Amino acid sequence: MKKGLIITSNFPINNTTSDFLTQLFSNKIIQDKVKLFVLAPHIDKSLFEEDFNGIHVYRFPYFYPWKLQKFAYGGGIPYNLKNSFLAKLQAPLFSLCELICAISIIKKENISFINSHWLVPQGFVGAICSKMLGIPHIASMHSSEVTLLGKLPMKDRITEFILANSNYVVSASSHRAGELLSHASSGFAEKAKSKIHVIPLGVDISRFTYIENKESIRARYGLKSKFIVLFAGRLVEVKGCEYLIQGFRTVVDSFKDVQLVIIGDGPLEESLKKKVRDLGLEEYVVFKGFVENSYVHEYYLMADIVVIPSIVDSFGFQEGFPVVLIESLAAGKAIVSTKTKGIMEAIKDRYNGILVDQKNADQISDALLELLKDSYLREKISANALETGKKYDWGIIANEYLRLFEEVSLD
Repeated sequence: MKKGLIITSNFPINNTTSDFLTQLFSNKIIQDKVKLFVLAPHIDKSLFEEDFNGIHVYRFPYFYPWKLQKFAYGGGIPYNLKNSFLAKLQAPLFSLCELICAISIIKKENISFINSHWLVPQGFVGAICSKMLGIPHIASMHSSEVTLLGKLPMKDRITEFILANSNYVVSASSHRAGELLSHASSGFAEKAKSKIHVIPLGVDISRFTYIENKESIRARYGLKSKFIVLFAGRLVEVKGCEYLIQGFRTVVDSFKDVQLVIIGDGPLEESLKKKVRDLGLEEYVVFKGFVENSYVHEYYLMADIVVIPSIVDSFGFQEGFPVVLIESLAAGKAIVSTKTKGIMEAIKDRYNGILVDQKNADQISDALLELLKDSYLREKISANALETGKKYDWGIIANEYLRLFEEVSLD
């Protein structure tokens, strides 16, 4: 059985949580064919080695004391670099420690191929390993790291080095692939196009297929309104939650029997709660905090509308292809989302969602009120969303990744 090393800057610290990487690589379609190892950064109180759903996880430290490791996790690397001097200081240490540990694991475990996630620093580290050890490398990019790469000195050289030392580059969205190629010279980019594969993230469709009375789920979570609007995601600037809250004030002024449920945590949680208090929305906005992945689907099932108010943030970052979008489609929900590039690859306005301008609270409230008042439109969009969501099942996505793994690891 071939062995693959997944290099990532983010991986759950125990078996009680999961994210899209754990869902993808725990998939039986992949595990029946490939034995996977993961290299991820250490975080205070985590183990340096553990087994996670059939995957052996190595965690590398990069600063001491451990509790001061600030480069990864938290709000994410772009956010940490923007807001923490210590994170900036640790950046070169992180990359160096990741590289040393990757080389060690490749040799120790007789690794057949590397799959790095997020281009900087993992894609760069994977490319170095590939060049030094002659091992196949697949670089997977997701979103904000492409913007971060564009801000680095010698971005063109770094981009071309990663592309030159990757057998394939997987992008979660077409527009991010184009942005990556724009960082390279035109001649180099043209030659590298054949390496690009657009493979979005996925969702376990089966989790959204069982039927339970909406009201019984709501009662379990203490929600009593006739309509539930859902926001799901990290509470960081790029998610745009503040504009949803602002717009919800207008919704409540004319439509009382509705609640906004916010699941997720993050550095902006307290400021968003203050905004809710300042707008007098405490009765209508419920913060549920971090929700274990095994329960997230219940919030989708009991919601009537999901809002994805993503923005281009003050650092120039925007989401590539948000997981919440895929989950909302799979759950067959009426969606209100902003006109950011990744979202517009999946949402057709007024077919499987309603598109609004980013940072526009008035348009968000208008769209919400229209869906709340027009049951025919809400049900039509929900049905089309459900049909769209079928192509994002993890089984389909896992097969796409497995095909690339098998191609690069052929003897």
